[in-house]
Amino acid sequence: MKSSNKSVLFIFALWLLSLSPVFAQNLLTNPGFENFSSSPTGAGQLNKANPWVPLGASPDLFAPQPSLPILPCDYVNTPTNVGGYAQVRVGGNAYAGISIDPFGNAREYISSPLTVTLTAGDLYRVEFWVLLADSSRYACNRLGAYFSNGAPLQAGTSVINFPASLESPNIISDTSDWTLITGIYQATGTENYITIGVFRDDASPLLQKIDFGAKNSGCVDFDDAVYYYVDDVVVRPVNEVVEIDGDSVLCPGDVLNLFSTVNVPFWWSDSNNPNDTLSLLPILVATPNTPTTYYLNGITKIDSVRVTFVNPPVINLGPDTLLCLNDSIKLDGFASDAVFYNWNTGDTTSFIQVKDTGVYYVDVYNTGCFTSDTVVVSDYLENDLFDLGTDSTYCFFNGDTLYLNGPAADSYLWQPTGETSQNITVIAPAIYTLTATKANGCKATAVISVKEICEPNIFIPSAFTPDEDGINDIFLPNINNVENFNFRIQNRRGQTVFYSEDASKGWDGKFNGVDAPIGAYVYRLNYLAFDAEGSKIKKKILGTITLIR
Repeated sequence: MKSSNKSVLFIFALWLLSLSPVFAQNLLTNPGFENFSSSPTGAGQLNKANPWVPLGASPDLFAPQPSLPILPCDYVNTPTNVGGYAQVRVGGNAYAGISIDPFGNAREYISSPLTVTLTAGDLYRVEFWVLLADSSRYACNRLGAYFSNGAPLQAGTSVINFPASLESPNIISDTSDWTLITGIYQATGTENYITIGVFRDDASPLLQKIDFGAKNSGCVDFDDAVYYYVDDVVVRPVNEVVEIDGDSVLCPGDVLNLFSTVNVPFWWSDSNNPNDTLSLLPILVATPNTPTTYYLNGITKIDSVRVTFVNPPVINLGPDTLLCLNDSIKLDGFASDAVFYNWNTGDTTSFIQVKDTGVYYVDVYNTGCFTSDTVVVSDYLENDLFDLGTDSTYCFFNGDTLYLNGPAADSYLWQPTGETSQNITVIAPAIYTLTATKANGCKATAVISVKEICEPNIFIPSAFTPDEDGINDIFLPNINNVENFNFRIQNRRGQTVFYSEDASKGWDGKFNGVDAPIGAYVYRLNYLAFDAEGSKIKKKILGTITLIR
């Protein structure tokens, strides 16, 4: 058996043979001619390989012969025979042979019935293998197959005057390796026979012949003939597959790659010229500049893909820059349509804070494109750190004063006061921030927390006169610098005549809406307050007051 075979792929052929339906049933019952009634004893005995029918002069059957023939032209053994050496292609032990007279229009054909009549509109894969005989003086192209209703009629040995259903445009001249002829046929619905041979006459401009010169075969029948062995004929139904894989969204200037998945002959076209062939290659490579629809045209099916464009994100990291010592700068790659950020630092946020010199770049992706930008931070600018002192506590209520001093700089901004001087006087508790800007543009910031802690200041009168004369009518303690205040007054019976958690509200001398009796009342004041060390403690004051009318 030969270790290699080759294929001739012609106008009806497939670019990817492996996609053929290899498990579909072959519609021929004796595709490799191995089933024969008896070994051939001479030339012209193809009819022994039932149901194959010989047409023309005398197509041959080659198979092992029990004894060698007397006449050279009857030497139809395998693998060595009248035509030379021709190993059976794959397994088996037989093959057919046909002769083409390139000068006298004589033709031999082999024909076989199909197991079923082909279905109108359905597709069928046709395959058969051929090998030029060693002793063939000529080679030709246009070997093909013809489907018909019944075996075609041939006038003597002349050309069958019907166009081939499919044929090879290539001259097949290989005498060492079998060559595959394959294609796809779309049935009309009446075909039940296949015939193999050359269906063009000698005068056809499409029929080409190659003269190999004198051959010494020992059989004059080869002297002026083209002779081919034929093996493994297949007709199988095909479930048409026509599919496109590839990107449908491009960035401006991108190259488009569309991949075809097909098992039938195909051609590419686009929406600009849908009836013109754009390409016959399995991969379509294009560079469209406007939205375009691309079509993959099969025999009965068409697949399409609409290619649209997405503009890349617009970003700007700014010019190359310098970095202030002890500071950082913000590199912002934000884009409104971005879906992903990829910095060379490993960050995936829209911005990063940079504290070191170096080269920084970001790739920003949207739904189909990406943009990159780079900025170089090349050196450091002078920028000294400073502080405003340690966090402190004061009692501004009692008149304490704090001065905050900034460093030498070109400009200043204090927060939360908004002052722009180098030094400020603090008169209220807050978190104070100073941003000092040098002449080189570098900014340094310091923060100090100033808290107010005052000891409580409480005065409680000993009596009051709620006689509605506008003088001393309300009993109200004078209280400052306390928290969680509550004040309770009780009569001699232990009844609460007044209670408040609001230091601004006092007792008007009434109990349940009626003037309380004159006399002494007990009060209790509870509160939280800071002591002199800044510790918050609970305190209470007990005492009596006198109600006078």
